[in-house]
Parts: sequence; C-alpha cells; structure tokens
Amino acid sequence: MTVGDYESPRIVDHRRHSGWSKLAGSTRREPDQLTRTEYDALSASDRANYDLERSDWHAKLPFVHTSQAAGILAAMNDLLVTNRQSADDVKQAILLDGRAGQGKSAILKTFLYDRYRQYAGLHAAEPVRGSRRIDVVHVSMRSATNELGCATRIRDFFELPPRGRTEREITNQVIDAVYECGVKVFAIDELHFMGRSRIAGSRMSNYLKDLLNTTPCTFFFAGNNVRDSEVFTTPGGMDPAAEQFLSLMQVHEMRSFLADDESDEWVKTLMSLEQNLRLLDQQRGDLFWHCADIVWAMTAGRWRSLAFLINSACSKAIRTGTERLTPELIGSLKIDALAEPTARKYLPTLGTGAWTTRPKGA
Repeated sequence: MTVGDYESPRIVDHRRHSGWSKLAGSTRREPDQLTRTEYDALSASDRANYDLERSDWHAKLPFVHTSQAAGILAAMNDLLVTNRQSADDVKQAILLDGRAGQGKSAILKTFLYDRYRQYAGLHAAEPVRGSRRIDVVHVSMRSATNELGCATRIRDFFELPPRGRTEREITNQVIDAVYECGVKVFAIDELHFMGRSRIAGSRMSNYLKDLLNTTPCTFFFAGNNVRDSEVFTTPGGMDPAAEQFLSLMQVHEMRSFLADDESDEWVKTLMSLEQNLRLLDQQRGDLFWHCADIVWAMTAGRWRSLAFLINSACSKAIRTGTERLTPELIGSLKIDALAEPTARKYLPTLGTGAWTTRPKGA
C-alpha cells in the first residue's frame, strides 16, 4: 500500500501555458482500495493521509466515456485529421453547445489533455528550437469579454510581454506567436461571455472568423446556448457576419441524461463512477442500482450536478464513517440551485412507480 506518502497536487495558474501544461501532462495516482480491516490497521497519520488522497480523488473522478462523449470526441479527432488546408484557406471548427452543467468543458478538457500528451510524446526526441513549442492553446472567456479582452486572454496564455494596447496590436502579436510556437489545436471555452450585445456580438463573430482564417490551427469552442446568443443572432435574425461564422461551425448539442433513456446510459454512467469510488464498505450496485433514481432526481441528469453530488456524498460517507453510498445519505445532501426545480418535482414521487431510471423489465 502507498498511503503514507501522499501530497495534494500543487495549485498552478492554468490561465498560462506553463501552468496549464503541468495540469495536462500530470498523472494522478489512484488510491488503493482498502478494506475496513486494512484501514483500521493504519496509524492515525496514515489514515489521515489516505482520507486526504480519497477526498482529492473523489473531487475529480476519471472522465466517463459515455456514448455521447465518445461520439463528440471522435468528431473532434476527425476534424483535426481532415483540417489539412493551408493557413489562408477556410477551415471548419467545432462548437460544443447546450445548457449549463452538461459536460461541455469536461469533454473539451479531456480532448485537449489527450492531445497535449500525444504531441508531447511525439516531440520528446526533437531538438530544442528557438521558440517554445505550444501545440495546444486553451483559454476561457470572462464576463462580457470583447475583442480586446479575448486577445489579452490569449496573449496571457502564451505568456507574451504586454506590448501594444489596441486589440489589433495584441491580436497581431498573438497570431505571430501561433505561427512561431507551432500551435495545432486552439480552444476557447465559455464562449457565451463574448459579445453580450447585438453590435458586440456581430463584431465578435467577425473577430473569431478572422482568427480561424488567418491561423493554421483547428479551433474548438464551447459555451452555454451560444447558437442563440448575440454571437450568432440579432433581434431581427441572423446577420451576415453570424451566417459566415456559423457556416464554418460544426455544432454538437450536449444533452442531459434522460430518466427513460432506453440505452440505459444513466445506469452505465453510474456504474463507471461506482467502480472508481474508494469507500471501505461500498457494495456493487449501491450507486448504479439502489441510488440511481434519487441521484437523477437530485441532479436532473446534468453532468456537473452529478459530479458535485457524488463528491459531496463520498465526503460525508467518509466523515461520518458510513463508508458507502445509500439513498438516505444522498437524500440528506444540499444540491446546487440549478437542480432544485427538478428535485422538487421528482423527489416526492420516488418509489411510487411513476418513473424510474432503471432498465426496462428490471
């Protein structure tokens, strides 16, 4: 067992490539699965260490490759392979769109981390060049971001010196860096923060289209209800700038898990999550069978709500000594505000036969 030498991961600044690359290239140590007897035999300090390691593990469980996620990841990889045009040719991009909390950022991050590690392996034996190699760029927008704010965020990721004050000066600096550093994948998350008015949205459409057309990399975007935002639409409909931008975009709509999904995707997802839990008394089926309905009712099938709820449940199970997930324990937890309306509707009907997430005929 390796419970005595654990240290929590260091906090790094993911807004800059030096910090982001550490996150993308890091490997996580999977905690041992101990029995209660093995746990009780540990010293007090080793038990505290093991509990800390489990807490860090449950806070960020391994990504679950659902059929929806697998299809989107395949499309992202396919686009990267087919975007072989020269830098001055039109290239297609991908947008992950949908409501908040449905796993868009999780899929995007999984793809980017995988690509970073692949490129790092390919370049390991190459001689050091004059410019630092940056294969993957990943930036997230902030509230009410305009073109200048976007350019500044990208410049900060490259860790470039703050030369120039105008949007065009900074953008030219960024584009030069894209070529010099050999960027292949360029991702912008939280796209819904860009262009929060009709005029700003039209300008942002043109700005992003210009980035696509003047750089040699493949772009990936993610955001909440972006297709209905000012980036693409106006009160009078879609303007020419938005039409041009949308014509370059392959849109993948993210959806929540459905209670009556005939593919049993919900139960399969809970099964994958359960296999990664590190609770001393956890039994097979505790989560994906006995808790499937109450977890869906408390999360509305949203990925982010699910991740938060499972993390909170595991934390309470460890803290109270319960060491397993039960409907009673999960039902005692506070949920996020976005999931509350669904919980108020479905929790009172649990076990009445009105609905279930379990497979048909089970």
